[in-house]
Amino acid sequence: MQFQRAHVSTVRSIRHVSLIRDWHRSRGSGELPKFADFIPDERSGDATELLISEVVYRDDKPRYRCRSAGERVEQIYGHSMTSRFLHECLDPAMAKAAQPIWDGCVANGLPVYSILPLADRDGRPVTVEQLFLPYGRGAADVDFVVAALHAWSTEGRFLIHGLFRDLPKVPLHWAVVVDPDMPAPPRLVESAAGEEIVFVDQLGRGA
Repeated sequence: MQFQRAHVSTVRSIRHVSLIRDWHRSRGSGELPKFADFIPDERSGDATELLISEVVYRDDKPRYRCRSAGERVEQIYGHSMTSRFLHECLDPAMAKAAQPIWDGCVANGLPVYSILPLADRDGRPVTVEQLFLPYGRGAADVDFVVAALHAWSTEGRFLIHGLFRDLPKVPLHWAVVVDPDMPAPPRLVESAAGEEIVFVDQLGRGA
């Protein structure tokens, strides 16, 4: 599956952007940051929304075995997850839709950002943003995937339990590869008179 590459500004969640920046700094000049160096930020509430999976292979295909899952992650998935494979924690159709996103993170060795439009059991709209970050043991291979989930609703409160389960229809999984080295896209700037729109690149030069 081919993924479009996007600048980090595509990511909505401020915390997710921070995780991408941390991942990029940890990578340095190497190909992947080391999983041993990953430390969740407890003060930012990371632990409840983090899913850490180990990548294992069967017939040369990656599978994802959960090493730990935060409280909100298990609420979204609908049950306990530790030591289970991720595809076993989802309904078959949902797992089939999610698999290319997990695989895209491993294949590209870069963060993958995904948005899922859902509804809770009472029909309230819920958006789940997912960020998948690849980590290694010190080589070029992706050995772990750290996922951060963030669920929110335009209506404020919603029922989080089982958002990924018993869906009447599998939602469209929108996803991009986030490339931290990609230059910032041009942005629009309005003139003081409010009449002229000017394109400005990341160096502040008018286009």
